[in-house]
Amino acid sequence: MKIHGVSALRIAGHLLLALGVSGLLLALLIQMALSGAAAQVFPRLLTLLRSASIYLVAAYVVLSLMRTVLQTLRYQLVLRSSDPAIPGFWHIFLVTTSRNMFIDMLPSRLGELSYVAMLNRGHKVPVSSGLSSLAIAFLFDLAALALLIALLAGYQIVRLELQWWLVVTALLVLFVFLVGLLLLFPGLQEFSSLARRVVARWHWPPGRKLAEKILSFLDALVLSLRHAREAGIAGRLMLYSMGVRITKYLSLYCLFYAVAVPHFPEVDTALHTTLMALISAEAGASMPLPTFMGFGSYEAGGMLAMVALGASQDVSLLIMLSLHLLSQAVDYLLGGTAFIAFMIMTKSKSTAIATTNDKTWRIPWYTLIGLALCAFASFFLLKEVRQFKMRQALIPPTEFGQAITPEQGHGQTLAQMLRGRTGFMVWSSNRGGIHDLWIRTLPEGTEQRLTTHPHTEYYPRISPDGTQIVFTRSQEEWNSHRNFWGWNVVLLDLTSGKERQLARDGNVPVWSADGKKIYFQRDGRQIVELDLASGQEQLVLESGNNIKLPRDTWLGLPNVSPDGEMVALTLSGALRTTAVISRSSGSVRFAGNGCQLAWAPDGSYLFKVDHGGKQQNALYRLDLESLAAEQWFDAPGEFSHEYFPRVINTGDLLVYGASSGDHEHDKADYEIFLWQIGQPAEHAVRLTFHSGNDNWPDVYLYPTQP
Repeated sequence: MKIHGVSALRIAGHLLLALGVSGLLLALLIQMALSGAAAQVFPRLLTLLRSASIYLVAAYVVLSLMRTVLQTLRYQLVLRSSDPAIPGFWHIFLVTTSRNMFIDMLPSRLGELSYVAMLNRGHKVPVSSGLSSLAIAFLFDLAALALLIALLAGYQIVRLELQWWLVVTALLVLFVFLVGLLLLFPGLQEFSSLARRVVARWHWPPGRKLAEKILSFLDALVLSLRHAREAGIAGRLMLYSMGVRITKYLSLYCLFYAVAVPHFPEVDTALHTTLMALISAEAGASMPLPTFMGFGSYEAGGMLAMVALGASQDVSLLIMLSLHLLSQAVDYLLGGTAFIAFMIMTKSKSTAIATTNDKTWRIPWYTLIGLALCAFASFFLLKEVRQFKMRQALIPPTEFGQAITPEQGHGQTLAQMLRGRTGFMVWSSNRGGIHDLWIRTLPEGTEQRLTTHPHTEYYPRISPDGTQIVFTRSQEEWNSHRNFWGWNVVLLDLTSGKERQLARDGNVPVWSADGKKIYFQRDGRQIVELDLASGQEQLVLESGNNIKLPRDTWLGLPNVSPDGEMVALTLSGALRTTAVISRSSGSVRFAGNGCQLAWAPDGSYLFKVDHGGKQQNALYRLDLESLAAEQWFDAPGEFSHEYFPRVINTGDLLVYGASSGDHEHDKADYEIFLWQIGQPAEHAVRLTFHSGNDNWPDVYLYPTQP
C-alpha cells in the first residue's frame, strides 16, 4: 500500500521509532521526577509542579516557538549565503525544533550535530554548509550572551551594586567568541593550507586517499565560511541572535516566576537577578559532563548563582529542578512532534513511487526495530506512570464522599462487644476536605473533628494513658500517605486541645510502652527515638549504617516491641519484605511478604497484612520464634480488603480499615471495623459510615473499675 508514493509500512516504521524514542524519554523524565531529586525535597517538588500556572507555562510555549522561528531565520540566512538552493523555512523549522530537543540529550552540546545530520540526510544539504551555519550561529550566540551579560553588569553599575563575577563572566564569554572567530575564519583557512602542504609531501599511499577526503571537506567548509563572511549578514545575525537570547530567557523567566512566586516569597524574582541564575544554569548544562538531558549539571549551575544571590540551597534546588523538568517536558513534546513530521516529509521526498504491479509485501527492518522499541517504551512508560500514580502526590482527592445511614442495631451490637467498657477511637478522614483527625466516643458514637489544620494529617496514635495523641502532619498543604518525606511529628493534648510540634521531617510516630518516648521514621532510612521530657533525639536504626541492609532500603511503619528492644518494619526500595530488627545487635530477621507488621500490646505475637484474602488482602498472625504466618482474619462481607490493623490497648480487640477492593490509601472508601479477637470474622462491627477515605484508626478503652 502506498500513501503519496510512500510505503505505509515505512511510514509506520518511522512513526514507531519516533514514538518509541518519545516514550522512553517521557518514562525517563518521570523516573527522574521520582528519584532524581533529593529524597527530602521530593514532596515539595511535586507540589511546585502541580501548582505551576498554566498561563505561564503557555507563555513559555509561545516564547519557545518564537525563539525557534528566530533560530530558523538565522540558520536560513547563513545557509543561503553559500547555497541558494536550500530547503524552505518550514523544513528548517522542523530541523531546528528537533535540534532543540536533541541538544540537551548529550553532554557538551553534542546534540547540535543532529541539526547537521538531519539537513544532510533529509534535504541533501552538504555537511560543510551545515557545520558552517552551526558554527557561525554558535559564535553569534556567544556574542549576544556577552552583550546581554554586559547589559546586566551596566544595570548593576547604575544601581551601585556591581558583582565582579558578572563582569568576569562577560569578559570570558567575549574572549571565547573572539578566539572562535579567529579559529574559524583566518585560522581554519591557514590550517587547511598547511595541511595540504603536508599531504603533498606525504608518500604513504594507504593514508593518502583518506587525507585527500579530509582536505576536500576542509576546503568546502572554508568556502562556506568565506561565503557567509562575504555576504554582509553580520548585523542581521546579531539581531537574530539577540532575539534568540531574549526570547529564551524570557520564556525561562516565565517558568521561574510560576514556580518561585507562589511558594518562595523570600526569593528575589527580579528579572535581572533571575537572568544570572538562568545563565549560570545554562553554562552548567553545557559543561562536558556525562549527564542525560543536563540533569544535575543544570541544577548545580543555577544553584551556585542563586545561593550567591542569597537563596538557600534547598530552595535553589527545588526551583531549578522544577524549572528544568517543566522546560524539558515542553521541549521534548515540541521536538518529538517536529521530528515525526520531519521523518514523514523527508521520506515522502526520497521514496520513489512504486509501480502498480509491485505486489511485494515486505516489512522494513526499521519497522521491526520500531515495534520492539515501542513495546519496550510502552512497558517502561506504563511502569513509571504506575509508580507515579502510586505516589498520589500530584493530585489530591477532589471527592470527599457523603454520610451513610448506619446499620440498624449497630449501636447495640457494639455495646455488647465492649461489655460495658467505654473509650474512644481516633482516625484520619477526608470527609471534611483534606485529611484531618477525627474522634468518636465508644460506644455512644458521637463524632467530632479534632483538627482543622489546612495541611494533611494522618497516622494518629493514642498514648498509653489515653490523654494524648501523636500524629504526622504534612509540610505542604497536600502530601500523599505513600510519601515517606515532607512530614512533621505533632503531639495533641486531648484535655487542653493544645498542639506542639515534636520533630521536623518525621513520619509514622509510635509510642513506647511507658509513654515517655516517641519512635518515628526520618528521611526514609532512619528510625529515631525522641525523649518527650528532654526533647533529645537518638538514632535507633539506619539503613547501611548500624543494620546490615542496603543503604537504599526504606524503613517503613516502625513498631517497637513493649521492651523497646525489637523493631518491626515494612521494608521497601532495595528490599521488599517485612522484618524484625534488634536495636542492640542490628540483626535482621525477615518475616516474609506483606506490610504493616506490628506487635500485640503485650509483645506475645506479631501480625501483618498480606495477600490471600477474599478481596486480595487478609490479616496474618506470626509466631515469635519462627516468624511463620497463618491467616488470622479475613472479613466475609462486602468490605474485605483489610488494611490499617491495630490491636487496641486492652489486647482483646482489633480495629482495622477495609474497602470493597480499592487499595488506594488516599482516596478509597475504607470503613473502620472492630473485631473481637478469636470470634468469627463475620462478627466484626462497623464503626464508620461515610463514603470518604477513613484510615489509620486507633482505639483506647478506659480501665474498668475493680
